[in-house]
Amino acid sequence: MKVVFASKNKKKALELQRMAKEKIELIVLSDIKEAENIPQAEENGDTFLENAKLKAKYWADKLNMIALAEDSGIEIDALNGAPGVYTKRCIEEYCKGENVNEDKPSELYPKILEAMKKSGNESKVAHWISSMVLAYPNNEKTIEAINSIDGEMCECRGTREFGFDQYFRPNNCNKTLAEMEPEEKDKIGPRLKTFEKILEQI
Repeated sequence: MKVVFASKNKKKALELQRMAKEKIELIVLSDIKEAENIPQAEENGDTFLENAKLKAKYWADKLNMIALAEDSGIEIDALNGAPGVYTKRCIEEYCKGENVNEDKPSELYPKILEAMKKSGNESKVAHWISSMVLAYPNNEKTIEAINSIDGEMCECRGTREFGFDQYFRPNNCNKTLAEMEPEEKDKIGPRLKTFEKILEQI
């Protein structure tokens, strides 16, 4: 079963493909010639799940293919749930006047840690949320799933730069996500559980 992953993020697609084993074959948007001139889906939902649904339905209809979309991120208690789905807004609020590339973890997350220190809230608690939607063309069917895990934000640890992995330590772990082997991260993180829920319903 061939499924388009509604993203150009090959790292994330490889993670999901490893989890899917042989049940589906994932291809990313950058591998589809017809997708080159199609604008990206508008991610203007208020939640991760809403954004995943918007992306999945958009690309399923545009490409007439089954599409899988994930929207995930980190919500930090000391920042009232930021960055959440509003990473850009978070930068504008907490990094006023600074040139921060939200797509570069090495630029974004040190600024997030600074904002936490300035907030006056000593909590380091954070929540990694993963939401996914699988959409069939013409609104034939959609499958939704969401999961999360709790942990703490910390100083950069680990060499593998991928999202907030170097800055998030799950509860009951002495390592950040970046210090774990991929399979260990899969077992602990919410992405595998979310994806398994999707695969069970295909």
